[in-house]
Amino acid sequence: MNELPYTSIPDTSDSNYWESKSIKNNLRSTTFVPRDKELHQRLRVKAWGIIQAALSKKNRKGKS
Repeated sequence: MNELPYTSIPDTSDSNYWESKSIKNNLRSTTFVPRDKELHQRLRVKAWGIIQAALSKKNRKGKS
């Protein structure tokens, strides 16, 4: 699989990033899982840092 240079987590319509999983006997439920879990984790950490930086110091959560 050719990795595209993602800078943020893309919408679930991006089939290069996401893989859909359906649960048997439940036609209405579809779960999207990232194809590259390490890339997804890096993007999640980056997004969390951006969110925390935008908050005031007293409203930040997690590691300081």
